[in-house]
Amino acid sequence: MTYSFLYFHRVRMLLPVLVCGLLLFSYAEEDKAALDNELVVEWNHLAYSIAYQHDQFYSFIGVRALTMMHLAMHDCLNAITPQFQAYAMIAKAPQADPSAAMLSAARTILIDAYPQRQDTINAVYDDWINRLAHNKARRSGIALGERAATVLIEMRHGDGHEKQGNYTPMTKPGDYQYTPGFDYVWIPDFSVAKPFALRSHEQFRSPEPPALTSKAYTESYLEVMAYGQKQSKVRSADQTHYGYWWAEFGEHGWNRIARITAKGEKLPRHETARLFALINMNLYDLYLASFDSKYHYDTWRPYTAIRNGDTDGNPDTPGDPSWEPEMVTPPWPEYPSAHAAVGAGGAEIVASVFSTNKVEFEMISTTAPAGELHRGYKNLDHAANDCADSRIMNGYHFRFATEEGKRQGRQVAAYILNNFLQPLKTTAKKVDKK
Repeated sequence: MTYSFLYFHRVRMLLPVLVCGLLLFSYAEEDKAALDNELVVEWNHLAYSIAYQHDQFYSFIGVRALTMMHLAMHDCLNAITPQFQAYAMIAKAPQADPSAAMLSAARTILIDAYPQRQDTINAVYDDWINRLAHNKARRSGIALGERAATVLIEMRHGDGHEKQGNYTPMTKPGDYQYTPGFDYVWIPDFSVAKPFALRSHEQFRSPEPPALTSKAYTESYLEVMAYGQKQSKVRSADQTHYGYWWAEFGEHGWNRIARITAKGEKLPRHETARLFALINMNLYDLYLASFDSKYHYDTWRPYTAIRNGDTDGNPDTPGDPSWEPEMVTPPWPEYPSAHAAVGAGGAEIVASVFSTNKVEFEMISTTAPAGELHRGYKNLDHAANDCADSRIMNGYHFRFATEEGKRQGRQVAAYILNNFLQPLKTTAKKVDKK
């Protein structure tokens, strides 16, 4: 009995120490997980910033680098602790430090894509890597990261992402023609550009656009003529605001949305790495799918259509030779809307990762007017719809093109979600569409 009492007394005296130790261990693990989440988010922002400074995403170099970097980081984590399907590198490295692996993979990919920025990349890398203990796990992690990056670099070698083609505009009603400020079109050579996920560029090619004499075309024509006109009298202040706010490229908005939601929801590191890999793989392949459709159908923009409305054979589409859109029209064909596709696809990806479309975010847009930089959403479908609708409000697109863009975007995103980076040993999460 005396022994039992003394034992109990000693254990009782030690309980505060044991509890504190467990709490400190728990906090250390939470801090480590937070560090890894922050690591993925911050390196996304670094890669995004370098790409934007390089050419403002007017080429495939930036979104390609982001996709490769995040796929390599994803593969590193799942070689150490498998949770999701790997993309390119099949490996087992349970003793490797995950942070060291992700840092090494990210640095290797970015220096390969932007060798002229290696001083900046190395400086950020050194700052991060020096936070980790100098041990075998760190060395193993660095080697694993270099391997993951090398596999992807070799896989994407000669993928045609910088190839440019030739283009000559046609002149009959409905054909795309150059718009003010441009005597060229942005046209990668889709015969050689390699997708990350799709089997082919035409896998999700859009159906034919409505005929110029159809009801769908007439309704879309009259809508954009009224709402997309410069200083429109029928467009509301809010419609003007989201027209400008969503004008920035999808690479800006959806990477930023991913950063905000991953940090705000404290998304674990595996899920964070996967989120960014899916977002950017989806961006890259959606552009390939959308522009395949654009150049296949080669249709005119509202600027050209409305100024030549009297020549389209449709008595219900009155022409206005002086009509101007709210914003300067981009230099590529109209149908379908790539921006609407990217918005809907991005919403589909984020909703799948969080298992709901009720994801809140507020952020600043690079294209919003001064004093009106902020906008927020509580529902991803609402955000995707405003993103698509913005192209009508700034005079870029017809309604039938934005609706088809949304359909195509969700179709491509669903294909990627169902075939790549899926959870291991568990069923894929279902999206709440309420």
